[in-house]
Amino acid sequence: MTKTIRLLYPDWQAGAKPEYYLGSQLLAWLAPKNNQQKEITVPVAKPTAIAALTSENGVVAQSTVKANALAAQKILREEQPDRIITFGGNCLVSQAPFDYLHGQYGDDLGVIWLDAHPDISTPQIFNHEHAMVLGNLLGAGDPELATTVTQPFNAADILYVGLQQPTEDEVAILQELQLTYTLQDNAAVNAEEIQAWVAQHHFKKLAIHFDLDVLSPELFEGLYFTEPGVTDYGAVAGKLAPTKAFKLLKQLLAENDVVGLTIAEYLPWSAAKLQQLFKELTIFKAE
Repeated sequence: MTKTIRLLYPDWQAGAKPEYYLGSQLLAWLAPKNNQQKEITVPVAKPTAIAALTSENGVVAQSTVKANALAAQKILREEQPDRIITFGGNCLVSQAPFDYLHGQYGDDLGVIWLDAHPDISTPQIFNHEHAMVLGNLLGAGDPELATTVTQPFNAADILYVGLQQPTEDEVAILQELQLTYTLQDNAAVNAEEIQAWVAQHHFKKLAIHFDLDVLSPELFEGLYFTEPGVTDYGAVAGKLAPTKAFKLLKQLLAENDVVGLTIAEYLPWSAAKLQQLFKELTIFKAE
C-alpha cells in the first residue's frame, strides 16, 4: 500500500510576497479532500512587512528560507511517503519534496518543470531564492541552499515545458548546466513529445513542478503578472491556456506513475486584500 501526503508549504519569504502564504492555504483548501492522504503543514512564520526581510549573501531572507526547507525535509524523513502533493507558496517549495523523492527512486525519477521561467538563477544575478530552486536541485543555484540537497539531479533528468525566453544571464547558466530546452512560443503543448522523452530516458516515476506562472495572465488571475496596479514585471509571462495545462496534467497522471506534484506561485490578490480589510472590522473581534 502506498502512502501519499499533502504538504502545505506556505513559504512566502523566498519570493518576498506575503500573498504566497494565503495562496498556499487556498490551494490546499480548493483541492479535493482525501481522507487517505494525511495533510501536514510546514511551520512557516506568518507574513510580516517585506521590509522586515533582510538580505544575506545576496539573497533575501536566506537563512529563513533555508530553515523552512530543512523543516520540510524533517517532515518527509519522519513521514516516509511514497507520493507527495505540495501546495506552495512559491517555487522554492519543490526543493525538499523532489530531493526526497530522488532519494527514494534514484535514476527511475524524471522531473517535468512546467514553468515559464528556468529557476536556475544564482545570488550573483538575482536576489530571491524561488528563482534558484532548480539550480539548487542540480547542485548549483545558491550554494547555501544547494548544500541541503542530499541527492542532486542530472541535467538529463529535467524536462522544461512552457518555458519562455530566458534572460542572457539565464541562457549562460542553462548552457553551463547543460540543460536542453525548447521555448514555448505558442499556446500548444505536445504531450506525445513529453511521453517520448519519458520513454527515451526509461523513467518509471515522475515528479511534476507546476508553477501557475506558466499560464497566460490574460486567461487566469492570481498570478505574479496580474498584480493590481503593476505594469512592469521585469520578467516574461507564461502563454499556456489553463484548459491545456490541466489537460496535460490529466494525461501525464493517466500515463505515468506521478509520485510528486507541486502546485505553486498562486497569488490571490483580491482575497489577500479582503483578508487585510476584514482585520480592521471590530465586529470580527467582538465576543
